[in-house]
Amino acid sequence: MIRQLLVLLGRVTLFAVIWWMLTEGRSDALVLGLCSAAVAAFVPQIFGDPRDASPRRALLPTVLRVPLLVPFFLWQSLRGGVDVALRAFKPRLPLSPTIIDYRLRLPRGPAPVMMASLVSLMPGTLAMISGARLRVHVLDKTTDYHDALERLERLVARVFGVALEPPSAGAGDDA
Repeated sequence: MIRQLLVLLGRVTLFAVIWWMLTEGRSDALVLGLCSAAVAAFVPQIFGDPRDASPRRALLPTVLRVPLLVPFFLWQSLRGGVDVALRAFKPRLPLSPTIIDYRLRLPRGPAPVMMASLVSLMPGTLAMISGARLRVHVLDKTTDYHDALERLERLVARVFGVALEPPSAGAGDDA
């Protein structure tokens, strides 16, 4: 009981600090921010599984592991940005958009949503979750995206502290 109370207090504090930073410390937004932080902290208690109180599932460790994504995301964004710019300024470069299917090995929940969001933020891509697959719109079907998606999936799994499902026979990209 004490541990759950401390986790809840930690969540309220974390959300209140985020609110304070987003509002640049404005005191007139403090009451609304504290109320919002309290509601956001209670949502997992209301809708989550109360038996799942493992420290791996706590919010703070997940937030502290988010920086693991930064180098990968920056590199892929730079590569994608250069690729899109070259295609815009050199029309003779091939443009063969397609949708690829990537079999997700992440368990259902927020992890695949984060992966789809990160993929969609990268230049030249747009992603959505469809069942156990990530459908990604790309600008060039001749480029192999599977390795980058696999690396990103492993990083997202580390951030959320979840295990990836083992690959099944025939898993991978389907163009």
